[in-house]
Amino acid sequence: METLTSPAGQGGLFLLQFVVGLVIFALMLRFLLRATHADWRNPIVQFIAKVTNPLCMPANKIVGTKGRWDWGAIVTALVIQAIFVWAIGQLTGRDFGAAIIALSSITEIMNQLLDMMFWLIIIQAIMSWVAPSGNPNTEIFNQLTRPILEPFQRFIPPMGGIDLSPIAAIVAIKLVQIVVVGSIAQLAQGMIG
Repeated sequence: METLTSPAGQGGLFLLQFVVGLVIFALMLRFLLRATHADWRNPIVQFIAKVTNPLCMPANKIVGTKGRWDWGAIVTALVIQAIFVWAIGQLTGRDFGAAIIALSSITEIMNQLLDMMFWLIIIQAIMSWVAPSGNPNTEIFNQLTRPILEPFQRFIPPMGGIDLSPIAAIVAIKLVQIVVVGSIAQLAQGMIG
């Protein structure tokens, strides 16, 4: 307990959070790449697949990999996040129950996925203004955001040649984070206290 308040303990905790966050990020990106049918010939997509394949292999044997949903990536991310929450509980001397660990893991994975969608839309919107189309590295952002933006584009037509659907999508993503994910996080916090 005392060690986490020391600079070395804080540094170790930061490194642990950073590594776990990076792994979860890669797994969520893998999930989105498959869900959006991104071009698997793209070097970025191949890199993410190669990095995450060893992690997802055990979960894929259990849940399978058919269709566009890579449930193995989600299951793997949930397991890693649950181990991380448990480890934080052990390091801080708190005994988190299974329900708290599960709810905390679910909210963190949901937040990561929604944050990723938020930033992908921002990056894609900026790149659509400054980067030439046809570049394979910019096209990947179009492939990732197209399924997210299409439902909004059906209801919000371009005005004066400007697509306003990213704004509506960003508002919707943030509302889901605040209302849905926030409610689950609040439930988990209530169980701790």
